[in-house]
Amino acid sequence: MTCSADGVPRTLCSGKWPGVEFYIKEQDISRLTTWSIQRESHVVVVHLDGAIHRLETELPGVGGVMDPPMPGEVWVIPSGTRYSSLAQGGSVRYAELFIDPELNGVHADEAEVGARAGHYDPFLHRGVERLDALMHKGDDLARMMSQTLSRTLGLHLFLEYARGAGVRKQRRGPLRLSGAQERMAKEYIETHLGEPLTIDALGAKLQIKTHHLLIAFRGSFGTTPAQYVIEQRLRRARWLLLSTGRDIMSIALDTGFSSHGHFTNLFHSRVGTSPREFRASQKLCLEREERS
Repeated sequence: MTCSADGVPRTLCSGKWPGVEFYIKEQDISRLTTWSIQRESHVVVVHLDGAIHRLETELPGVGGVMDPPMPGEVWVIPSGTRYSSLAQGGSVRYAELFIDPELNGVHADEAEVGARAGHYDPFLHRGVERLDALMHKGDDLARMMSQTLSRTLGLHLFLEYARGAGVRKQRRGPLRLSGAQERMAKEYIETHLGEPLTIDALGAKLQIKTHHLLIAFRGSFGTTPAQYVIEQRLRRARWLLLSTGRDIMSIALDTGFSSHGHFTNLFHSRVGTSPREFRASQKLCLEREERS
């Protein structure tokens, strides 16, 4: 990642293994900072901690993130794709993974990875924190474990973020939302997360027939409208759990879930823990960081 003269990132630790490079960096972004990435490798950025009050992202197919990033959220920049953003906040710490497109033994042309922005990935979050801890030990066992874990994280990218041949064909065909339609879709969903959302209403907003919308939406976002809405509702819910003291029931209803049980079950299936446990564990992590 390169940045403007407003703030220079400081590398806290780094490692390099076959097919994977790894960095933990810290940066003061109290002034408006420009980030840009374009590499031949796939790039994964994991936000670890620190406040980002403003983040305007330009990444084909995903666009800007409206809410402040939270620990464990990732940005995936596929090989050869240009990413840029404007950021401002405080002191931030993040991980960078540079992954060879042929790490999984498949030719790069057959291993297309989809771009993501602000996507919560607890496996990557725990993995890079563990890799950071291993890098600071320095003994033989830690070095062997580091190499194994680095490859596991790299393969996780292909397992979770590969588009597949069908989606790749759609993205390169004519049935894809225009840039203006992508922005309109994201803004419409973002401003109506707490309300009932329908495909027909979204299609009317974008002035596109429902059948074409389903194909074009997947071509642009790599997922269905329903799955995209679920992810955005869970993202808003995680932010409210961490940044407010509101009760879980009100958070569930305000983010568009029909009931406390529906929200809790879906949250657990996607995040791996209940909303209450998620809030408690994240607060405990922050308290440990403040004491260290």
